[in-house]
Amino acid sequence: MQTFISPIGFNTTSVTRTLLAHGLNEDDSVKLLRPATETDDNRAAEAVADVEQLLKEIEPSTTVSVTRIPHDDFAAGVMTCSDLIVEAPDTVVVSLSGGARDILLPLTVATIAHDNDIQTTYGYSDIDGQARKLDLPSVTDTPSDGAHQTLIAVADAEELISVPELTTRLDNVKSTITRHISTLENDGYLTSRTKNRTKHVSITLSGKLYLTTH
Repeated sequence: MQTFISPIGFNTTSVTRTLLAHGLNEDDSVKLLRPATETDDNRAAEAVADVEQLLKEIEPSTTVSVTRIPHDDFAAGVMTCSDLIVEAPDTVVVSLSGGARDILLPLTVATIAHDNDIQTTYGYSDIDGQARKLDLPSVTDTPSDGAHQTLIAVADAEELISVPELTTRLDNVKSTITRHISTLENDGYLTSRTKNRTKHVSITLSGKLYLTTH
């Protein structure tokens, strides 16, 4: 079972396009996020009804509910979104598109904080109308001092660098560097590929952001 979490404004396209792009299964749940106080109750209700009607035609067993997010208290808004993600019973899919900015920003912060709990994150483009998967950065994991130094060495290379090269640069044994790389890959800070039967690594966006803050 999947739980879809998405802000919704008066235009439902960002919600429906994302749902269709990802695909629905039997008994999935769609949680639509609205401000605690509405400026136009009728238009908001119509938007939710439009989503319900579409889903009824595609997958009748899908349930749709509305969660009110505190829009005038940022911390409370983040924690409400966080609770939604944590309490979801199974797979979580988040759409960071549409709705009020007062809701979208807290949801974005909560999504980044719970990166490991979310299967897929989408963004809807106002330019070409496409729903695309987003590879959000995560900087919540703290590697050891040794792994940190390995990450710096990879960043300094500014391109793919092989494990033997790292071993030489850091004057360390291969087994230690390999262990550091494995940890950093699991954290999402490095990515690797095999080239000419030798493992090469490069830094990810998450890794770059981590180094700017540590």
